[in-house]
Amino acid sequence: MTQEDISIKELSFEPEILKVDAIEFRPFMIECAFDYYQVCIESRHQRMGIQTVMSALAIEVLLKSFNARVTGNVGRLDETYEFDRKAVISKNSNAHDLVILYEALPSNLQNYLFDDIDLEILEVNRSLFSSSRYVYEAKANKIHNDDIIKLAARLICKIVCLYRKQNCNDPFINEFDVEKLFLSHNHPVWW
Repeated sequence: MTQEDISIKELSFEPEILKVDAIEFRPFMIECAFDYYQVCIESRHQRMGIQTVMSALAIEVLLKSFNARVTGNVGRLDETYEFDRKAVISKNSNAHDLVILYEALPSNLQNYLFDDIDLEILEVNRSLFSSSRYVYEAKANKIHNDDIIKLAARLICKIVCLYRKQNCNDPFINEFDVEKLFLSHNHPVWW
């Protein structure tokens, strides 16, 4: 089969998860992160500064989901969670710092979710939510690019795939269109 014989419908996003240990599912957190991402992408009022902050918030929720404990509505679609800050980061650390949240992950999960370029994006944007959520402040970032937005899309796709491969039965996870998000909001298809 040549590249000309492949249609868009035949493309799929299938990251390799063999080296990732079993995780505890926090599907409502993943759905919440996706909602933040969607608001930033689909809003008719496009402002790159706000979009990057919303994407950083989505990534923060995704990373915290791996160190969150269930606090209510166990097993329901509206299950509630709390980030277990004391277990994974020091008392004086910034719980919004994306690099600190990354470092709190097991190494096999770090390697699955992030490559070297992703880590550079994370480092550059590590405090984006804390420093730029109030765009009118002098310290807020004034120059933006879409790297953090694309990273949020990739992470959502990778985590949904991981949940599926590890047999999460949440409706949001099972009905999520990974290929649509990955191909339309992340990487162009080059032939």
